[in-house]
Amino acid sequence: MSDLRDLGQRYFAALWDAVGTLDRDAARTVDRLGGLVAAVTEAEAQLAGLRLHLMHEAKLAAAEAVIDGVRQSVRTTPAQATASLRLAQDLCDRFPLIGAALNDGSISLAQADAIVTGLRKLPARLTRAELTRCEQEILQHVDTLGPPELRVLAARLVEVIDPDASDADDAKRLAREEAAAHRGRFLRLAPDYHGSMRITGQLPVADAALLTAQLDALMPDASTYTSAGEAPSRDARRADALVLLTEKAANTGALPRHGGDRPQVHVTLDLDTLTIGLGKAGLIGVDDVNGLSPGEVRRLACDAAIIPVVLGGPSRLLDVGRTYRTFTPGLRAALLQRDGGCAFPGCTATPACCEAHHIVPWWQGGDTRLGNGVLLCPHHHRLVEPDPLQSKQSQWRVDLDPVTGLPWFTPPRHIDPARRPRQHRRFRLQQIRAGAPPCPDDDPPDTGPPEVDPPETEVSAADRPDLDDLIRRSAHIWGDGT
Repeated sequence: MSDLRDLGQRYFAALWDAVGTLDRDAARTVDRLGGLVAAVTEAEAQLAGLRLHLMHEAKLAAAEAVIDGVRQSVRTTPAQATASLRLAQDLCDRFPLIGAALNDGSISLAQADAIVTGLRKLPARLTRAELTRCEQEILQHVDTLGPPELRVLAARLVEVIDPDASDADDAKRLAREEAAAHRGRFLRLAPDYHGSMRITGQLPVADAALLTAQLDALMPDASTYTSAGEAPSRDARRADALVLLTEKAANTGALPRHGGDRPQVHVTLDLDTLTIGLGKAGLIGVDDVNGLSPGEVRRLACDAAIIPVVLGGPSRLLDVGRTYRTFTPGLRAALLQRDGGCAFPGCTATPACCEAHHIVPWWQGGDTRLGNGVLLCPHHHRLVEPDPLQSKQSQWRVDLDPVTGLPWFTPPRHIDPARRPRQHRRFRLQQIRAGAPPCPDDDPPDTGPPEVDPPETEVSAADRPDLDDLIRRSAHIWGDGT
């Protein structure tokens, strides 16, 4: 065991030596650093896979002392240790292809955990061959999707391998989840004995969406706190909105309004769901919810605060002319349905935080219509707003895909000299689930709407001289161990 530990320490020492030889003034420093980061990331995943495999071997060998050491380790919480033991068993027994991908560094530990979490939600009736097909399918997207998107995609893979039975599975799953959510609802208020009351609770998704709409309608703008010298977070302003809601209900019994209308929740549903009651519905802006049952939608539809966004019907495309400078409620509803939140790549801002942005500015003759709009949070709205005093190459550019209608963002040259368009991962996930190819082959043009999903940036072997040198210098280490 001491020899093995010594080999590992010598390998990491060689890595640190490679870092120490970097010339910070060399032109290729960035590429060499990228190569080292990629190598360490791959090794990190391989070590994580090896650790999980050893934990599973300890369980098979009934080595209770090892398992107890994992559970009692001060380097993790008990919950993390339990989750690791379960993940180790699933990767070795149920999802070996995912385990192999982790072991060779093709995916990260976070991706493996997310994929397995999603695959656990697949129907129990699936055969071993069908589960293997699910693993093969999900591994095709690990280079373009992050852990949150992989978890959702993995849970929905039954639609790919058995689309005829997926609707029935969805109906049963939604019924179970809604019943469990109703049973599990609670609201608890407890004093912290330091002048505050701690509020914790859990609500079914549909009920929580209605509460969120009410709070968003009453949430004070950040500028209203300027006179008091405060700069409260959004969570703090939401707390103030809850107090305002209770005050209004106690004093007047009236609910807050948005521009003279009641706060609204947007429910998306397929045309078949609306006409024959089959299929599922969803709440715009709630990414982690797979859907609502038609019965739950009918319950919500009894309230005038619900706006149905019918996909495939006349309500899908809304278009007005230059009569309106600002986006109307109908157009904003269409942007909410299409973008689902801030459309800027990597941003997690919810629809309630976002603003409607004219891609071609109003002052440049841009129309107020769905084909010239995109949903952005205030930060990214300011980032992409065109500045006539700067060159086009030094600014972000937004284009709508002519086929899918989804937004692409082209970075300025100082961020990416090649100006390769980028897209939010939620749109990639939508296209995969809809059956569209996620990554076309052709390169995007430098001008005009982008037509491709650009590949992720990779570091080629030629750009990794430090790794070659590292391998040569530490060859004796691996020679001793193989």
